[in-house]
Amino acid sequence: MRKVDVVIVGAGSAGSVTARRCAEMGLRTLLMDRKREESIGLKVCGDEISKSHFDDTGIDYPKDDEISTKIAGADVFPPNMKNELRVRGWKEFDGWTVQRQAFGQRLLDEARRSGAKFLSEAHVSEPIFRGDQVVGVAYKDPNSGETKTVNAQLVVDASGFAGVLRNKIDSPLVEKEISKEDIALCYREILRLKIPLAEPNVARVFLQGEYAPNGYAWIFPKGDQEVNAGVGVTGGKGRGSPKSHFLKFKERYALLFGSTLIDGKGGAVPVRRPIWSLVSDGIAFVGDSACMTNPIHGGGLGAGMRAGIILGEVANGAIARRDTSAKGLWSYNTRYLAGFGRRLASLEIFKRLLVDVDDDDMNYGFERRVLEAGDLMAANRGDGFSMGAFEKARRLRRGAGRIGLLRKIQKASSLMKSIDRLYSSYPLRPSGLETWKKSVSEIIEEAVFK
Repeated sequence: MRKVDVVIVGAGSAGSVTARRCAEMGLRTLLMDRKREESIGLKVCGDEISKSHFDDTGIDYPKDDEISTKIAGADVFPPNMKNELRVRGWKEFDGWTVQRQAFGQRLLDEARRSGAKFLSEAHVSEPIFRGDQVVGVAYKDPNSGETKTVNAQLVVDASGFAGVLRNKIDSPLVEKEISKEDIALCYREILRLKIPLAEPNVARVFLQGEYAPNGYAWIFPKGDQEVNAGVGVTGGKGRGSPKSHFLKFKERYALLFGSTLIDGKGGAVPVRRPIWSLVSDGIAFVGDSACMTNPIHGGGLGAGMRAGIILGEVANGAIARRDTSAKGLWSYNTRYLAGFGRRLASLEIFKRLLVDVDDDDMNYGFERRVLEAGDLMAANRGDGFSMGAFEKARRLRRGAGRIGLLRKIQKASSLMKSIDRLYSSYPLRPSGLETWKKSVSEIIEEAVFK
């Protein structure tokens, strides 16, 4: 296919869902990936996805071999691993850990059955321009090894955190560089446990501490006796690699004693709000390429799927109007960033609170329940914390010994609400972006809790 309506680079979950929606809208769609077809879906991550993402997009729930196990709760541990918060009974937490390859293959198959064409082992090297407008991509043909081109009315970068195309777009709308502070380096292992899990439907998350400095560790069940366990370290901080931290964790955490390694891999994910603009002239960004991940733990499956549905619909309208400029694609920004994107932005404030609060304060906050399970869920929804007059008085009594910690939590709550309001009023046209960016940046710069 030398000329199409939409070419999508990257067949991960976000790229495959985008391709499916574009094809469903009647657009000639080409989906490309550097991997072999049978490897589509394989990626290093926690493998967990919430049911709400499927309810809100209309995508079918995982089933059969796509499901490792159902998730219906979580235990969140402070650095000393005592007084954990037990999150149970929250509908928005219900979901699954999935078998990534089987799930990814299903999303790819749905894109193809909707009419999208797929080209595997195609290494995309750069965008093609006509003036400032992106009009296609150059790639190495998997059969001949020759450099070929495909022209398109819209190019979508779904290539993952590397941002193969994003890094080559010279536009004031496009963020090319992502700060080291906004990157989590991760290592995870799929393990067969020596004994079955007591609660095979409960995830475990560990904040900070010696095993995950400036980051987090996790154990997500993938069955009665199999888990996805790993460590993510943010900001390039902490001594040693994520793998070295994980191996220490594995040696000292009793649940993992005597476990058998099935697979071990490392990777990097963005842990920040999405990029300022998801579009430029002739190009759009989706998934990790657009930093569409939960800033707390780097999970991005659901966030990217949500964006893919919106992008397919926006692409159809823009191509029908023959306007795939940034202005013609701008409703992708207003629909996603003013919607689900504002939740991710609010979570960045919460992430900064968790990173900046020292281990001693965090242990105290968990022990005295200055932080509660409801706070975690409210933050995950992007709602901030409930800090009315009665709530402030109640927490003051609990946390009387750490007034500084209470002030930090109250400050985080206020900033989360402020950034939520800003994202809810995302600029309606490109000309308003700079002023809006300045306001958001001021909030991000204020989000220091040391």
